[in-house]
Amino acid sequence: MDYTIVEYYGKQESKCGYCKGAKCSISHGMHAYTMSPQDYQDLIDRGWRRSGHYCYKQDNTTTCCPCYTIKCDALEFKLSKSHKKVLKRMNRFLRDGKREKHEEGQGSTNVNDEAKNTDNEDVGDDAGGGGGIREEVQGPNVPLKDINLEVFAKANGEQQTNTKTDKSQAKEIVSKQTTNQESSSDSKKSLEGVNPPCKKAKQMRLERRMAKQAAKGLPTELPPKTPRNQEKTLNDLINDSRPDDKHKLKLEVIHVKSDQFHKTLSQTYALYEKYQTHIHNDPPGCEDDYLTFLQRSPLQLSKPDGGPPSGYGSFHQQYWLDDKLIAVAVIDILPHCISSVYFFYDPDYNFLSLGTYSSLREIELVQILANIVPSLKYYYMGFYIHSCPKMRYKGKLSCSYLLCPETYTWHLLTDDICSKLDAHKYQRFNNDLQARDADEFKDSDIDSVLLLINAKTYVKYRQYKQIAGSDDRDSIIEYSQLVGKTLAHRMLYLKF
Repeated sequence: MDYTIVEYYGKQESKCGYCKGAKCSISHGMHAYTMSPQDYQDLIDRGWRRSGHYCYKQDNTTTCCPCYTIKCDALEFKLSKSHKKVLKRMNRFLRDGKREKHEEGQGSTNVNDEAKNTDNEDVGDDAGGGGGIREEVQGPNVPLKDINLEVFAKANGEQQTNTKTDKSQAKEIVSKQTTNQESSSDSKKSLEGVNPPCKKAKQMRLERRMAKQAAKGLPTELPPKTPRNQEKTLNDLINDSRPDDKHKLKLEVIHVKSDQFHKTLSQTYALYEKYQTHIHNDPPGCEDDYLTFLQRSPLQLSKPDGGPPSGYGSFHQQYWLDDKLIAVAVIDILPHCISSVYFFYDPDYNFLSLGTYSSLREIELVQILANIVPSLKYYYMGFYIHSCPKMRYKGKLSCSYLLCPETYTWHLLTDDICSKLDAHKYQRFNNDLQARDADEFKDSDIDSVLLLINAKTYVKYRQYKQIAGSDDRDSIIEYSQLVGKTLAHRMLYLKF
């Protein structure tokens, strides 16, 4: 049974991890005890984000550093020159095991965010900071109530949340290559009187063959030109391995509650500890802190017919170089996307730009899954923070879109939008001033909001107010406006 149970905290003030201001980061927060993948997909499409079980939505109109949800269309994604360099560097290392000297010894920067950091030319080079860096988002200091989900599920087993899966046709990625080899008549004239260049051996052999054919009375038409090789795709470059490669890189996607996760827990925690200490100069905390941050998730594992083989939920993508764990990507696989949560790696392999490399591998995973589930074609990178220059690298991925904070519509990230954000850090991206939130919650919709009472049974608000009154009406309306009408009528708002 797919239940989503949340406890809403209201507005929160905390230190900002970007401008370092005290209590100037303004957001709304709630704790998710359990959540369906579809409900979380709908939440992030309204600007929400999770850190462990804590879910938060920035108040971009008042916060110091507005955070805009950003996604990349993986089926339309194009590799940049910088991306190709990173992929080829990895392939050379796997082939001969040599480290490129000019990549070693570069410093790192402590930037507080959940995704990869910036390359000199493009997205995410770990030489500049690397890895998925945790946002400084603090949940309120409120002790969580003990809620027995098994008892609730048994008592309410006859009710089930309906999930919706959109059907869309995936677009093929077509690489086009154009050449411009024409010479102008002016340039030809300028070469008059100069000895013609020597003919290539291939051209001379062709002319001799044609002369022999003419002497025999055979046709002398030129053979058709061999088409130029198409530009290599992301998949081509990633899978450019050879049997005699010195090293083998293997990626494994494992669920956070699987046996494989617990078998490798000591290795992943040791890697996380090394990463936090050497890259961010930050004590990593105990193993339980690591589990709270990167393993414990409210998302239920869901394996519907026609879904991805792994199912939907929270996963670790482990990078094994031969028999050594060198990196871990924490991801959520959702009905329409892969959402990047965090990334950490072995600092000894900083020269491989693993932050950028992991982003490309996650985009490749989206492309693979889109062949099975056409609607799963986006790569969510968390938040785009234009007011923090170090966080603008996310916008350099081609075909990236920002979520309008007022209408919740998606808009291609262009130079025009960047110019507007340069002028004013808060922006409504939808230029249609008449456009409104299609899932807007109005005060009159409150009677159908679902409330979970004492973790035992749920009722609609119109039933609840007859018993308890309406003292918390304003808080319920605020919550419902933030999550939208559909989720307010589908998720369970916990009341003790």
